[in-house]
Formats: sequence, C-alpha cells, structure tokens
Amino acid sequence: MGLEVPGYKILRTLGRGGMATVYLAEQEIFEREVALKVMSKALAADESFGKRFFREAKIVSQLVHPNIVTVHDVGVYEGNYYLSMEHIDGSDLKQVRHSLSLRKKIRAVLDIAKALEYAGSKGYVHRDIKPENIMFHKSDGRAVLTDFGIARAAETDTSMTQTGTAIGTPHYMSPEQAKGKPVDPRSDIYSLGVVFFLLLTGHVPFDAESAVAIGIKHITEPVPLLPEGLDALQPIIDTLLAKKLDIRYQTASEFIEDMERIDIRLLEQTLQYAREEQAEGLDTESPTQQSEAVADNDLALVYDDQDTIINERSGFFSWFVGFLIVGSLAGWVLYYQKPEMVTPWLQQGKIIVEQGYDKALQWMESLSAKPESATGVLPSESVGEPDQVAEKKSLKIERRDGRSEGHREQAEPSPAAVAVPTASSKITSPKTIAKEDPKPVRPTLGPAPPIRNHPVSVKKKPITPLVDYQQRLLSLQAAYENDAAFLPDLVDLHRTMMREYPKHLQTHQSLRELRQRELAAVSQMISNGMAERALVKLQQLQAVFPEVKRNRYVRLREQAQKAIELERWLSKGQSQMAQRRLTQPRQDNALLSFGEALKLSPGNHEAVEGIKKIAREIVKIARNDLNGGRFESALQKARKASAIDSTSREAQDLIAQAQAAIDYRQEMARLFELAEQRMNSSRYFTPTQDNAFYYYEMVLMRETENSRAKAGQKKLVDAFARNIWTLVGNEEFSRARKELAAALNHLPRNQRLQSLSLAVEEVVADKISAQ
Repeated sequence: MGLEVPGYKILRTLGRGGMATVYLAEQEIFEREVALKVMSKALAADESFGKRFFREAKIVSQLVHPNIVTVHDVGVYEGNYYLSMEHIDGSDLKQVRHSLSLRKKIRAVLDIAKALEYAGSKGYVHRDIKPENIMFHKSDGRAVLTDFGIARAAETDTSMTQTGTAIGTPHYMSPEQAKGKPVDPRSDIYSLGVVFFLLLTGHVPFDAESAVAIGIKHITEPVPLLPEGLDALQPIIDTLLAKKLDIRYQTASEFIEDMERIDIRLLEQTLQYAREEQAEGLDTESPTQQSEAVADNDLALVYDDQDTIINERSGFFSWFVGFLIVGSLAGWVLYYQKPEMVTPWLQQGKIIVEQGYDKALQWMESLSAKPESATGVLPSESVGEPDQVAEKKSLKIERRDGRSEGHREQAEPSPAAVAVPTASSKITSPKTIAKEDPKPVRPTLGPAPPIRNHPVSVKKKPITPLVDYQQRLLSLQAAYENDAAFLPDLVDLHRTMMREYPKHLQTHQSLRELRQRELAAVSQMISNGMAERALVKLQQLQAVFPEVKRNRYVRLREQAQKAIELERWLSKGQSQMAQRRLTQPRQDNALLSFGEALKLSPGNHEAVEGIKKIAREIVKIARNDLNGGRFESALQKARKASAIDSTSREAQDLIAQAQAAIDYRQEMARLFELAEQRMNSSRYFTPTQDNAFYYYEMVLMRETENSRAKAGQKKLVDAFARNIWTLVGNEEFSRARKELAAALNHLPRNQRLQSLSLAVEEVVADKISAQ
C-alpha cells in the first residue's frame, strides 16, 4: 500500500467510504491490531478541519465505555488525519441482524442504549445511529457503537451543520434532524428506536423514494404498528419514536428501565403463538407461499425485509407493470362479453380494499345461499367511503321514504352536528382507531328486501362539503402540531368554513382557541428568554390574525423588546464581571449594567445575583487589605460592599473587624506617645500609673513581644540612670533614693538598677563619713 503512518504497519483495507478509509493495522509499539481510520485528504483542504478533527477526537477519546469503541491514538502525517481505534473482530448489525434471535436483538439494542446513556450524560450526541455503526465482539457478543464524533467533524467541514440542514442517514434521522434543527441526546434515542423497529419487523418505519420524502414522513406520519405478537413492545416503540421531544424518552436509562420490565420469555412465547396461527392460515400447497420463511432462526419474524425490497424494487417493478397492463386489457374484454362473471369479483375486490379479506370471503360464501346476492349488491358495510362508514356508526340511519326499499340512506348531517377539531382537541391517529375499534359494527338492516327482476342499485352517500372541510382540518391540524409553518393554512381553512357555515359555532370556537394558543405561545417565548423569536412570531401572527386589537400586539412587542434590552444588560454585566470591571470605570462597569437590568425588571434574579456577586468580590479584596495591615482601605471597601448589598453579612463583619483594627492601632499609638512624653519630662517610674514605664507596660500587656515597647523600656532605664547621677551630683540624695526605690519596685531583678542603687548608697555613705 502507498499510505504510510509512523508507528503503524498497515495490513489490509477493512472498509472505504466517502470521508474516510479504515485499515487493519498493527500498532508496532504495543504489537496489537487496531482499526486505523484515515480521513480523506479532500477534507483537510479546509484549514479549520484539523482543529475540529483534533477537538472531536479528544472528546471521543474520553468516552471510555464497554459499548463504545475505544480510541487509542490520533494524529496527522503528510496531510493525512488518522484515528487509531480498537479493532472489533466481529460483524456489524446490518450483516448479522437476519440471524439474530429476538433475545439477542433486544440485548444488542440495550447495549447501545447503555452507550448512549453514558455519552448523553457527558452532553455528547452521535447523530448517526444506524446498523452499520453497531459492531459485535465475537468473544462475548457484546454490541459496540462506532464512529462516535469523527463523522461530526467531517460533516462540519463540509458545511453540513448549518442551521436548517439535516445531518444523518435519512431512514434513521429524528424529526428535529429532518428539520435541520439543533439536536441533543434524545435524537440518538429516536434513531435507536428506528433500529429497534427494523430488528423487530425487518423494515424501517418510514420509507419513500427520496430523502426529502422520508424526512417528511418522520415529521408527520404516526408510528406504524408492530406485528401481531409484539404488542407488549408497542408503547416502548411509540415513546422511542415520539415526534415531540418532551414525550420521547428523555434519557436512554428510562428506555432501559422499561425494557427490563418486559418478560422476554413470555414475549417469545406470544410471538411463537402468533407465528403458528399465521402459519396455520397459509395454504401450504400453494407454490407462491414459501414455508421456509417460517423456519428462520429462533423466533424469526415472517415479514418482508426492507433492504431486500429496496434492492429488488427496480427489477420487479417493470414485470409488475407489464402484467398489470395485460391483465387490465383481459378484464376489460371479459367484462363487456360476460359481465355476470366479472361483476361479483369486482365487488369482492372492492370489499377486500375497504373492509379486508375476511369480509370479502363471507360475502362470496353467501352468494350461493342468497339469491339477491347474485345481483352483485355489496353488503351494507361497504356502502360509501371509509369515512362514511364511520359516520354510519354515529349518525341515525333512517328509511328514505318510510317504506322498505331494500336499502337505507344515511341522514344528512346539519352543520352544527359535525364535529370540528379545536386547537385543544387531540387528533386520533389511525393506530389509535385500530386499537379502539378493531372490528366494524354492522348496522341493523331490518327486514330482507323483496326479490326484484333487476339489480337493486345502492346509492353512495356523497361526502358533504362540511365533512370534507372537517377531514382537511384534521390533516392540517396534524401537520400544524408538528410544524408551526402550517398555521396560515390552518387559519385560512377556518375562515373559509366560517364563510360557508357562519352558524357553525365550533369553527368559531376552534379559531378563537387557536388564536389564544398562539398569543400565549408568544408570551411563553418571552418568558423563556426567546424574545427575538417572539418578535418574529408576532409579525407572523399580526398578518394571520389582523382582527386582534392593536394594543395587544403593541403590549407583546413592548414586552419582547424590554426582554431583549434586559438580556443585553445582563449579558453585558456578566462580561464586565469576567473582565473584573466591577465598579470601575465609572460609566462602564458590571454594577451599572445590573442596575439598568433591575430598572427594566425589578427583582430580576440574575441581576440580583450579579450584584451580590460583585459585593462578594469586593469583600474578598477588602479582606486581603485587612490581612496586609491596610485597615483604612479594608474599611472603605467593606463599606462599599455593604452599600452594594445591604444583606451581606460578610461585609458587615469585615467592617467591624477593620474598625476594630483601626481602633486598636490608634490605641497603641496613643500609649507610645504618652510613654515618650513622660520620659521626656523625666517621669520614668513616677507618679504611679502616669509614667513612661507604665505606658510601655500597657503596650506589652497587649503585645508581649512588641519590639518598640521593649526598646523603649531599655532606653528608659538608660535615661533614668543618667537622671539619678545628676541628682547625686546635686547632692539630692533623698530624691535619688526615692526614685531608685520606685524603679526597683517595678523592675526588682534589673541588674543595672540594682548596681545603680549600690553605687548611690556608697556615695551617700562616703559623703556622710566625710562630714
């Protein structure tokens, strides 16, 4: 191979795609086999791709989980960005899903759910869950999720993550992905639901000829029903594939908890029973029915495989069209030559389409028992369209003219009697209808009609315009529930109905509720911090609902603009705090910004908390000043913090501490000043409690190791000794002795004072003896 990556010996190619090629390689330093994924050089043409690639790879390397492929190394060599991953020695889910038992399929889905729960807890979204990205270990059968994040980096490079652009494989993407909206871990849960549906049924829930058509089905169509025998899993599938995010499983662990409540053994037995019942209904002698399909591995499902259908669609279609054309021509000729042979079969086909095979079979069996059946008259259940059949269940069936005419006609509904969906009404899906009313109710037909010489024609009741409006409203409202872009169409249809049926009160009520709902949504958007989107929606609503009073639009617009201004001040305040511009400069600081926010929204939580945080930051600065002996600065800052947040106990405590420190320092300075004054006036040890030694002692009582006080006392003794010798020289022996006694009383063990006292006594003694 021409490709070289330092530290790796490339053995062979494992797979190749549009964005990358995966090789089986040996990591030489560890002598282990790895999967080496080398990104396409076309992606590296963008200078920003490398930065995104390494950022995504770094995040993926932190996702260490038994069900997520392990990333060993990442790098770039000669323009080739590569990723070294754990080599999974098994096959992917797409290759082996046909051979898996129901139990193994559920286990695989739960393994991937555990991986998504772990990744989702870290805020990471895979965005491309599909069978090809699920691998199996040969050793323990454990399912592992691959391609976590690198596809995201590559798609970002190709400008595929812009707002309004869908990312992902169409068959497995969530409705929000199909709309190109931001995604979160719940989108991966939806995609896992599609994979689960595929494993249970053999086909994906939504399919069409184009990616756009598939996306529309993901957004609008209800979740299909699971096959018979898997009913216990239907609520779980419905929740996995819910269109609305708040109805879907919020975390993968919720899905795992629901699955753990399922008795898989009982589910297998139920499925086996349903399969046996289905097998009993098959004609085993018919060459078109293949009994081998029933013998699939371990409760395999007898359903068409979607991939097989897609692959064979083009070849089969051409043969089918040719057969259809030839059959139609033959049927047309036979109908005009022998109508009595063709008519019953046409009627049977109609019943099959409208009511199912069982009804058609019952009708064909009755042909030999009832002479009137030979005329080709349809059973009364098949009269009219499917919607009209439903109407026959709820509306009174009356005789046309009071006499028995062999058939009955449904009464014309009045405009007020037809139910119109309101904005608050719940749309009943086909699935719900099937569950609630599995079998049609046969209307009572009364006495049998007389035998006539000619076929009795059955008149179909045409769909009334109001019923047609009702059906269109149901469709539009279902679309509107999934996408608000259908609002103008829905409102227009309401107004059309109101013009056609002005006395139909339910239509008026429905429009009022719709209008109130939309206006309330604007208020909710403003409350949720989406004021700019609210302004855009207001502009739309003003065009759709011009009848709303202008003052209401003005109030909502003012609220939105006020919310935008509030958000601007709050954002500015947070930015200024990050830049440490708490209260300075004067006209551009966080305190000013949060103050402006409070003017717009008194009591705003974010603004109040911002101001409290400013006060706390100033208290921290003041405490540092206090600890550094800058007491006046600490006091000033603490008082400023208290003025900003009067409820701050920290600021109040700091004010008291700073004031106490200032008072203490002032007291000490006063004591030193008094001591020096008394020493200068030769009041060393006397008078009592008002001498230099006394004031120095007062300082040392507070601070035993105060160096200034100790030095002052030493200086005091020196000055005292000089003063004593001056007294002695002046022959003031009595005063000298008195001063020495007072000094020794305070410092009895001071050797210098003791020596001075002895010397003075000798001088005094010599003086007395000389006399």
